[in-house]
This record gives sequence, structure tokens and C-alpha cells, in this order.
Amino acid sequence: MPEREGFELFVSLGEGTGKHANIERVIEKQLLQRLLNSFSSATRLFVAVTDVDGECILTSDKGDCEFCRLVKADPVGMERCRGSYARAGKQAEKWNEPYFFRCHAGLIAWACPILLNNIHVGNMICGQVLMWEPEELFWLEMKESTEDLRQDSEVLLEAAHKLEIVSATQVQAAADLLFIIAGYLAKAGTDLFDYQQKLRTVGSWLWVENYKRREARENEGAGSAARFFDLESQIFAEIRQSNIEKARQLLDRLALEFFTCSKGQIEVIKGLSIEFVGSLARLATECGIKFEESFRYGMLKFNELEKADTVEKVFLWLLSTGNSYIDLLADQKKDEGEAVIKKAMSYIQNNYVSPDLSLEEISKACYISPTYLSRLFKKKKGYTLMEHIRNVRIEQAKLLLQERDMTTSEVAQSVGYSDRTYFCKVFKQVVGLSPNEYRKKFLIQ
Repeated sequence: MPEREGFELFVSLGEGTGKHANIERVIEKQLLQRLLNSFSSATRLFVAVTDVDGECILTSDKGDCEFCRLVKADPVGMERCRGSYARAGKQAEKWNEPYFFRCHAGLIAWACPILLNNIHVGNMICGQVLMWEPEELFWLEMKESTEDLRQDSEVLLEAAHKLEIVSATQVQAAADLLFIIAGYLAKAGTDLFDYQQKLRTVGSWLWVENYKRREARENEGAGSAARFFDLESQIFAEIRQSNIEKARQLLDRLALEFFTCSKGQIEVIKGLSIEFVGSLARLATECGIKFEESFRYGMLKFNELEKADTVEKVFLWLLSTGNSYIDLLADQKKDEGEAVIKKAMSYIQNNYVSPDLSLEEISKACYISPTYLSRLFKKKKGYTLMEHIRNVRIEQAKLLLQERDMTTSEVAQSVGYSDRTYFCKVFKQVVGLSPNEYRKKFLIQ
């Protein structure tokens, strides 16, 4: 099976017509070759990748058996092989599973479909083998099917006799493994296609926004370093306040600043990107995120940045990594906020009897500023922290008023109100009844 020339990357799976319209996907050839070779080493079987028309694109280093090489050396034989592969591939795509077939020469092979975005773009073909000891009739049929080829029939038959007999169990296991590999290739191809789409999107955005903002930047007096520091500080501030969308917008602005101030020099942009992501990693650590988790988001991706050979790839890395950190910090802030609210509510429940209970005291117990606690509580609960203290006290007062042996003044003092009159006023605001009216209504019930 000759391979196509000029493939730095493995391209153009599925160049058929009709419903299989021309589709190009990029899959790393080196990885694919390694998978094919590993499969052949493990199974001792030949495997190839074809397009939907049966044209061979790539094969394992373990080449065809001697018989197949002789057949394919003839143009007529090669065309018949392509036809066998194309027909088998269509059946495999129809059922979306390995399809076993007999090739035009009578040997057993199987096809596994490669689908990208649910579109059939190619096949993995494995074989050709014998699955039983052939009878004389089989050899006669093979001789008849190949007699029009420009090959010595006796030489062909001698080569066919060298084929190994593979058990049904081995064949099924190899087919299952090949089906898994085909599925992996489909995912890899889709992921990389998405990556290429993102690259194009980033490239377009970068150049359009740069053009729009060029005149405005020419009129700015601040130096680039000052602008970087200012934008970085704003991003961190928005993250701390859980303004995630604003933080993303500022990240876009920072990326544009990197581009314009570096004048498109890729190594300069890489350096600026590393510094910024390093600052994000430090912020993550300061916010309580474990170093191992932060490392996974940033440092482990630096090898991707190192390999980036275009400005678009660098900025895709910067935006992707930056937004991953923003998401990580947002989740941390969310979890942190829930924990703070829970702690504050627990403290109130245990200390509502104190007349001096205050926002300052509660925030101190939670180790955060009063302003932040007040804003966070209102954002999370929809009402203020002081309203929560009031509600806790009034609910407890309602329980105590159901007891006959406590006066209103005693109830007030038991729930943190030293002034009976003020307690009665607050109680009526919340419940709609005075303490005495509530007690009478409850006792009547």
C-alpha cells in the first residue's frame, strides 16, 4: 500500500463525494503512526487508514502480507482492493461497528469507521487473514479471482499458503481494539478541529481589535508597564469581588496591550504571558487554593506555550489559561463565600442573646472585614446580616412567648433586647402582632 507524499501532518480523511462532502481534519501523523505500529506489534496484524473511497493514507510499519503486496502491485488488483475497502467502510459506517468482510481475493478483513462530528471520513482496515484451514475449492476460487492480474498465479498461491490462520477469538479482540482506536481518532480529530477554529477566532479578534484601538492608544500617555500593572490589578480586584465577566473583559484588554506593546514579537508576548500567569498562580495560592491544583492549571501548560510558533497560538494559550484561572478562583470564592456565610449564621445562632452582638463582632469571628461580610451576606441571602439577627431573635421570642411563666420583658432580655419597648416595636414589625397579642392568639389555639 503506497502512502501519499508530503504529509507533515496527517490530513484529509474522507475525500469522497455525495453525503461525504470534502472534509479536512488534522490529526497528528506521528501519534497515529505510533498507534498503528503498537496495534500491529500487539496483534501481529497489518492495519491501515483509508479515506471513504478506500484510498490508503497511512499504514503500520508491518506491511501487507506477501500475497497482498503482489496483488496490489498490479493496477487492477489495487483498484479492487480500494473497492473492497470502500464497500466495507460504508457498511461499517452504517452500523457504526467493526464490519467483517471477504476481500475480492477471498481473504478475511474488517473495517472500523472513523467519524468526525458524526460524518464518515475514513476507515481503519485490518487483515487480511485466514480463519480456518482452506479446502481445495478455496484455492481454486482464489486462483480464478486473480488470474487476470499480471502476476504469476503459482507465485500468488504460494504466497497465500504462507498466511497464518487466526482464531475467531483473536480476530474479534483485534476488531474491538481497532474500534476503540478509531473512536479515539474521531475525538482527537474533533478536538484539534475545534482548536483550529479557536485559533482563527483569536486571530481575527486580535487584528480587528488592534486596529480599532490603535488611534486611542496613540493618544495614551501612560507607559506600557504602568498599563500592564493597572490592568492586572483591576483583574485581580474583579476576581476578588466575584465579578467574573468583568475580569474576562479585562483579560482581553490585557492581551491586546501585550500584542501592541510587544509589536507582535512572539518571544516578548510569551514572556509577558508567563509573568501574568505566574501572578495568577500566586493569587490562587493566596486565596487558599492548594499549590498542586494551581500548578496543574498553569505550570503544567507551559510546555504548550513553549511549542507555540505563532502569535495566535500564544494568545490562545494566554486566554485559555487565564480564563481557567479565573474560573478556578471564582469557584474558590464561591466556596469561600458559602463557608463564611455558614460560619456567620452559626455564630449568630450561638450569640443572639447578647445585646451587643454586632456586625464588627461577627466579622471578626469570621476573619474578614465588616464591609465584605455585609456585602457578601446580602448578595448570598438576599437580605442584610442585621435583618438575619433580628429574625433569629424574633423566632426565638415566639417560642418563649408560648410559655406562660415568662413576662414580655424577660422574653426580650432572653433574645438580646435590653429595651422592652423597642423589642415590642420590632416584634410587631416582623410578626404583625404585639408580643401580648401573639401570646393570646397562641394560647387560644
